[in-house]
Amino acid sequence: MTRMRLAVALALGLSIAAIHPASAQSVSKPPVPSIAIVDVEAVMRDSLAVKSARSQIDVIAKDLQQDIAQEEEKLRSEEQSLQQQRALLSPEKYAEDRQALQQRAAALQQRARSLRQTLDRGMAQTMQRIQIVLFEEIGKLAEELGVNLVLPRSQIVVAVDSFNISEEALKRLNARLTEVDMALERSE
Repeated sequence: MTRMRLAVALALGLSIAAIHPASAQSVSKPPVPSIAIVDVEAVMRDSLAVKSARSQIDVIAKDLQQDIAQEEEKLRSEEQSLQQQRALLSPEKYAEDRQALQQRAAALQQRARSLRQTLDRGMAQTMQRIQIVLFEEIGKLAEELGVNLVLPRSQIVVAVDSFNISEEALKRLNARLTEVDMALERSE
């Protein structure tokens, strides 16, 4: 019974298409694709702005790491001093001082984690800003070349090099954006 209904529905659909061929043709064809390829990862890696951002992050991270290391060393020194005074202190005073040191150490670890997250977030936001500029330049380049479809290289299995506009995209990105200012929002 269901086969019969399917056959009737199919026959009805074909007959309607035969009666109204104009409605089937009213759908416009999409434009013929003119394709270009961009190796976004390579352009971002090689861009002056990304190199500037990485350099700034490295300097900031090194400074922060030195600050954290100094504070850790200070805590270790205080812990050694507390251990040496243990026999002279009452058990309550020793426990109280030890707990205070542990709380400071935990706070320092939390601060280090927070600073790493701030650096990661700052770098991600900066990369996003650079990528927006890159995509604007790729859009302009595509328009100049008469390209109506630009695909990332990472999504292509095989392509002829003549489709690749990565070098020109990198030149334009570097011409427009050589450096970026790292704006880090601390969440301490």
